[in-house]
Amino acid sequence: MNVRRLWRKGVTAGGAVAVQFTLAGGSLVVQAVAARLLGADGYGTYALLYGVLVLVIGVQTSWVGDALTVFDRFEPRVRGALLLSLLLTCGGGALAAALVAVWLLPAGAVAVFTLLTVLWVLNETGRRVFTARMEFWRLAANDAAGYAVTLGVLGGCLLAGVEASLGLVFGAMCAGAAFAVVLARLRQPREEYALAPLRGSAVREVLGFSGWRAAQAGIRPLALLAARSLIAVTAGRAALGAVEAARLLLAPAQTVANGAGWFFLGDFARAQRSGRPLPASAAVKASLTLGGITGAIALVCVALAGPLGPVLTGGAFALETAALAGWALYAVVFAGTLPLSSLATARKESRLVFVIRGVEMALGLAVLGALLLADPGAAAAAPYCLSAGGVASAVVLWFLLRRADPAPAPAKADGAVTAA
Repeated sequence: MNVRRLWRKGVTAGGAVAVQFTLAGGSLVVQAVAARLLGADGYGTYALLYGVLVLVIGVQTSWVGDALTVFDRFEPRVRGALLLSLLLTCGGGALAAALVAVWLLPAGAVAVFTLLTVLWVLNETGRRVFTARMEFWRLAANDAAGYAVTLGVLGGCLLAGVEASLGLVFGAMCAGAAFAVVLARLRQPREEYALAPLRGSAVREVLGFSGWRAAQAGIRPLALLAARSLIAVTAGRAALGAVEAARLLLAPAQTVANGAGWFFLGDFARAQRSGRPLPASAAVKASLTLGGITGAIALVCVALAGPLGPVLTGGAFALETAALAGWALYAVVFAGTLPLSSLATARKESRLVFVIRGVEMALGLAVLGALLLADPGAAAAAPYCLSAGGVASAVVLWFLLRRADPAPAPAKADGAVTAA
């Protein structure tokens, strides 16, 4: 029985890893195709709008997705609160997408991008249902199918002579997301999609759990979006495209860090629930290990930038090489602080993480803004500015977590007799 249980856990863990690599791999391919098709200026615009998508999904999955996993999603009051939350994230995400897109896109493309945002929110909800059911391999297959449809539609349109544009790329992404939404609905039990009354739902309970969690999860994508906006306004979208293409080369390192985040949060939370909470020193060891692994992968990515850069951009524009080392540093700092923030979250200290991250990112953005105002050619400084406060944040988190460490078990007195 133990062997079977271990086998099942191993298969489940393997599925969770497969989900991360399917998601990151598919996203990397779509972004690389966009970089080749759109050129530096177009890819800079794509990066800004993609940042909006990531921000919306980060808030939605922390607010709706985490609550869907932690609470009893079949209890009518909870289910009503989840449905109401989904309506709010769909509406709020669509509004945010439209407001940003109006600044960057023609009217037709604005409508397509707004639709894409809604479809991504719906798809992310289906993805979290798979996660709550611990069906990671099925989720990986669903993600792969969605990306295959995206690339198939995009390739088919280009072969048919449709001109490459942001509207075309976002339209193909709409097709892939819609397919994934429908496929998830067909592959999941009907009760997962049952409705519930919104009146009298447990909104306060759900929001009390997920509010600070969503705010915490939104800090990093919001900071990245703000940095991209600063670069686009001061240096231009072509400069942003060159900086973002450099970031794309570091995607494998970021993927490893993100995948490890799932494991650390689950492991720390499990220890917390079992009554054997882990001390801050365990998170420090994990931080050093993950930071070292991520750093090694980042070095390989930087070393391969020469041959891979032209493949990524199709020779249409050059990478911002000065930003490569900065994004490598960003990935290492992110990975190194992730276990500490995961331990704080497991201890239900999401508000603490939010405040520390907020101060860190605000200072980084202030420095970046000052640099860009003084010299618009300093766009490559963005990853360095966003990384600068990470080490200080890690030290502060470690200090505060260490103060709240569980007291060590009392030592047995000499000569004490223990029960057999």
